[in-house]
Amino acid sequence: MSSLPPPNPDHEKLLYKLVIQFLIFSQGSHKLLEPHLLQIGKRLKSGAGLNELTPELQAISKTLLHISKQPEDNKKDKGADRQNGYLLQRLDELLANSDVPLRFQQQKAMLRQRVKTNADDQTFNKVIDSAVALLVDIKDYAVSEQKDVGGFLNQLSTQLGELEQQVEMVGQTNRISFDHRQNLDSEINQHLGDIKDDAHQAEELTTLKTITGDHLDRLMMQLMEHKQLEGERQLQAQQQIALMTEKLQALETETEALRTKLKIEHDRALCDTLTGLPNRLAYKDRMEMEANRWKRYRAPLSLVVWDIDYFKRINDNYGHKAGDKTLNLVGQLLLNNCRTTDFVARYGGEEFVMLMPNTQGHQALEMAEKVRTLIEHCGFNYNGDKIDLTISCGISEFTSDDIADDVFVRADQALYQAKQAGRNRCAVYQNEMTLPND
Repeated sequence: MSSLPPPNPDHEKLLYKLVIQFLIFSQGSHKLLEPHLLQIGKRLKSGAGLNELTPELQAISKTLLHISKQPEDNKKDKGADRQNGYLLQRLDELLANSDVPLRFQQQKAMLRQRVKTNADDQTFNKVIDSAVALLVDIKDYAVSEQKDVGGFLNQLSTQLGELEQQVEMVGQTNRISFDHRQNLDSEINQHLGDIKDDAHQAEELTTLKTITGDHLDRLMMQLMEHKQLEGERQLQAQQQIALMTEKLQALETETEALRTKLKIEHDRALCDTLTGLPNRLAYKDRMEMEANRWKRYRAPLSLVVWDIDYFKRINDNYGHKAGDKTLNLVGQLLLNNCRTTDFVARYGGEEFVMLMPNTQGHQALEMAEKVRTLIEHCGFNYNGDKIDLTISCGISEFTSDDIADDVFVRADQALYQAKQAGRNRCAVYQNEMTLPND
């Protein structure tokens, strides 16, 4: 009997590669395949050859045959279920990363709970309807707020117009008063001139007294009339000034109320409602300020990007309340264990960022390691269940002609390397990635 030809190494490599690609492509495709795919993945990581994978590959073959014999409607239903599950997962991520106004926080929390407990198509449709309703409510609220501000600005414009009229009236009163004083001065000078002329022409003392008395009487009457008119004008001016003062005080009160309201809304817009930390928008503002300062003074500036390890697993195994508690705890630990000059924000989801002025990359790595170790040994539990909580981070320092996005991309790449190296690690980006020893 002739012997079989030896196996071709190139063919074996190609087949090995195809097995790996099939493994990657098939993940998440069907729940019946998952156990076999996981087993093959473990065997491949341990360095198993193709011959050792034969039992698992045969099991997959049988499973695929079984799946192919299932009714077509059943396949479509499962495909729809997977699609619905994906949509719900994305919706939950969107809700988790969205900062909604305070009045909608309870509605958002209830919707997230419904997303978690989705059971059938009817419930799925209701969840989507609720999500749309929440978006519409938030949009209507934003429109209402804009209308309130617009109404106030219109009212402000009207009141400023009225104040302008009052100021014009006071100015007109002052001009009339000035003109009247000018006329009075002219009349007084005229009377004094007449008295002087009559005194020269008078031949007897009696005649002089009479003429002088007549002039003084007329002068006195004019002075009294002027005093009366001036008093009326002064009273009118005081009333106008009092009215302007009242309107100005009312305007100041309304403006201060709007300023306070806008400050509260602005602070809320920059605050993550779950953790109380600054949010992504606040981070962008602070990053711009720190980056400009770095360009001017060239003092060291480092960025740390944190990401909670296996956060989805915590949500899936213990629920969203446990996930929220996890985010709160990590946020507070990061905040309480950084310097007063550092800036900590929730970037979104399970990701946090930390800006560290006057800090080089290796210094940031030392500080980050202390925080990472602290979180690892914090003894986190939920409803009596101990939860393993760890976190990873990537670090990048501003160099050369960096812009903020460049530094974030490098820090994110370092974070990815830390995750790939086994998680629960800190990595600083360099030409050669630096990972601290365990």
